[in-house]
Amino acid sequence: MTTATAPHEFISPFIDASDTGPGLTELLDRQPPSLLKELLTSPAAIAERMLDPAEAPRSMSQTLLMLLGASALTGGLLASISGSDVLRATALLPIAIVLAVGAAMGPVAATAVMSGARLPWQLLAAALTAAVTAGALTMVALIPVAVVLWRIDSEWAGPLSVVSAFIISGYVSGRRIRTMLDSLARLVCERTSTPIKDAALERIGLVGRVGLVQLSFTMSLAVWALKVLG
Repeated sequence: MTTATAPHEFISPFIDASDTGPGLTELLDRQPPSLLKELLTSPAAIAERMLDPAEAPRSMSQTLLMLLGASALTGGLLASISGSDVLRATALLPIAIVLAVGAAMGPVAATAVMSGARLPWQLLAAALTAAVTAGALTMVALIPVAVVLWRIDSEWAGPLSVVSAFIISGYVSGRRIRTMLDSLARLVCERTSTPIKDAALERIGLVGRVGLVQLSFTMSLAVWALKVLG
C-alpha cells in the first residue's frame, strides 16, 4: 500500500523530503577525484598520482590526451578565425607543444644530475607533461578572448592577444613544474620518513627554477607553429 505524497513534500524529483541520507557535502566527498581539476589546482594531488604505481600509468595517459586535445583545439580555433587550414593547424600545434616538453627536459635533467638530485627520467617526463597540460588548459580558457579581439582588430589586438595567451600558458607551465617538483620531493621524504635538509631544499629550488625558465621559454616559443595560419 502506498501513501500519497503532496508535491510540496518533495525537495527534488528523486528525493523525498522525509527520506534520510548523507548530506550534500558528504556526497561530494564520495565522488572520485577529478584529474582535470587536480591538474589546474593541486600539484600535490598530481604528485601523489605519479608516485602511485597503480594510478600513474592511467593518469599520465589521460594527461597526455588532455594535452594533445587542448593543443589541437587551440590550433583549430585560431586557424578558423584567420581563415587558414584548420586541419594543418590542429595537427601542428600539438607537435609544437610536445617539442616544447622535449626541449625543456634536457636542461632540467642536466641540472638535476649536476646538482645531485636523484630524479628518474620517467618521473621528470611525467611531471613536465602534467605541468605543460596545466598551461595548455589555461591557454584554451584564454583563446575565446583572443577570438573576440581578433574579430575586432585582426592587425594588432588579435595577434597580440594570441601571443599573450602563449606567454601566460608558458608561465603557468613553468610555475607548475616548480611546485610539482617540490611536492614530489616532500612526498618522497614523507613516505620514507626522511627529513628534508637545507641542501635538499636548495637542489629542489635550483631544479625547479630551471624548469620554470625552460618551460616558460619553450612554451612561449610554441607560437611559431601558428605561422601556418598566415
